[in-house]
Amino acid sequence: MIFSKHNGYSPDGRRLCHKGGDGGASAMRRQEEERQARINAAIKTINDIFDPPEYKQGTNAASEFDPDKTYYNKDGSVFDGRKKFNVNSSSGNAFNQIVGNIVDQVGQTSGSASAWDMDKINKAIANGELFTGVETVKPENKREKLYDEQRQAVYDINAKDVNRQYGDAEKANRFGLARNGLMGGSADVDSNARLQEMTNEGLVKAGGIADNASSALRTADESARQSLIAMAQSGIDTGTAQQMAQQQLESTSQRAQGERSGASIGNLFGGLSQAYLRGNTNQNTTQNVVNNGYNGGNSVRKTYSGS
Repeated sequence: MIFSKHNGYSPDGRRLCHKGGDGGASAMRRQEEERQARINAAIKTINDIFDPPEYKQGTNAASEFDPDKTYYNKDGSVFDGRKKFNVNSSSGNAFNQIVGNIVDQVGQTSGSASAWDMDKINKAIANGELFTGVETVKPENKREKLYDEQRQAVYDINAKDVNRQYGDAEKANRFGLARNGLMGGSADVDSNARLQEMTNEGLVKAGGIADNASSALRTADESARQSLIAMAQSGIDTGTAQQMAQQQLESTSQRAQGERSGASIGNLFGGLSQAYLRGNTNQNTTQNVVNNGYNGGNSVRKTYSGS
């Protein structure tokens, strides 16, 4: 037999595991509990960074103390202003003096008693650490704010581009109509209605692009969180988890800002505006406008003012 710690012996043949023991099961169980506690702590740290939890805090700093009221600490927990001590009748006069001054259990001669710790209470009042009320606070979720900012930024960029394109197309349309003697006619009315309709469609499209940009950022954050949780389950400590989570959020934020200008609305009016720039028009100019840039009919959408 080869002596080894794996079969319960030391290299010199001494028995390491003795009858009646648990074979190290208690130690293994304790190690597993400690490992699981580290994992849970790391996961909580990650989740708290991505989605800060609600917390309680004391409100309305107290300026005086009323023993019949409940007071709170800064963190919202109940303030305990009493101190405990053992009562022993053998303490004689000293004990009787304490009872007469501050102990509410008058006549008690043994056991434990409590008294208001006025030094602690006065110090808490002086430091602004004693409160008469408590409230639950929902911290600002900076990521939710970033998602909204991302959406608004992308929308503003594309809405501005839509309005710029509308201005260019409206000018080109007006010059083309004037050149062909169509100002004030049906071609004028129909072409401008079509431009406004396409502008409205462009703004709707800009909203969709903005929604997608915000959603993509949210998805990237959630993917990062799940990846970090998987790493926490494999053994990273709480400090490392916190650092990596903050770095990941910062990296995602910077990437999102760089991608804002890349979400483009594209060219909305190119094909339509060119229809009115033809220089070789004739008596069928109106029909050419319809064939090349407008599919006929009156627009039913009149909501856009062109500003």
